[in-house]
Amino acid sequence: MASVFNKPTLRPVSVCGERIPYATHICAFFESEAQEYDCLVPYFTEGLEQDEQVVTIRDAARLNEHKRGLEDRMQISLDDCIQREQLRVLASEETYLRDGFFGNERMGLMLEEVLKAAEASPYKRVRTCGDMTWALREMPGTDELMEYESRVNVFTREHDCTLMCVYDVNKFSGRAVMDVLATHPMVVMGDRLYENPYYVEPTEYLRTLLKRGSAPLAKAVEN
Repeated sequence: MASVFNKPTLRPVSVCGERIPYATHICAFFESEAQEYDCLVPYFTEGLEQDEQVVTIRDAARLNEHKRGLEDRMQISLDDCIQREQLRVLASEETYLRDGFFGNERMGLMLEEVLKAAEASPYKRVRTCGDMTWALREMPGTDELMEYESRVNVFTREHDCTLMCVYDVNKFSGRAVMDVLATHPMVVMGDRLYENPYYVEPTEYLRTLLKRGSAPLAKAVEN
């Protein structure tokens, strides 16, 4: 569900075969790694071909595997893209969990810096994909995650960007998944992109979150 305030894109962005003509914030739920790469490879490839900056974030332990997976499927040299500063392959530990904790305001400032720096570079629009598995580690500050996710929607009104967050529904609690849906105006389910009818505008969502508090992120382990 696109807000009329979202910034129009320089060029439409393709996600799962659908064209998006405005900046947006997407949550993505995949059933397998193969399904995830079926979505991400054309999404990243299009960004590189259109001279955009592409940012992908994974846990450090999975970063090399992720790079190999992308390189094999995209059939390009990721190192060349990294050297010309068009592609950034980052670890959760140097972004979301820098210094061992998650800070809602700090991460928002970091994202804003990336978007503003891109606007002053040859790669003026940004598309990202962050794997959110790091949030299940219960590091300090992760209770601020949904506040951050809601506030991210302000950036799509001011900057030309496509911001995607990947969540594993098998690992996150049902309440957390509902919060994820409430904070992303578009959703990828498997191999389809949808406007999200459960999205709630930041002012309303943050008011509700303040009243009830954050939900547990991890799904309860069954005995």
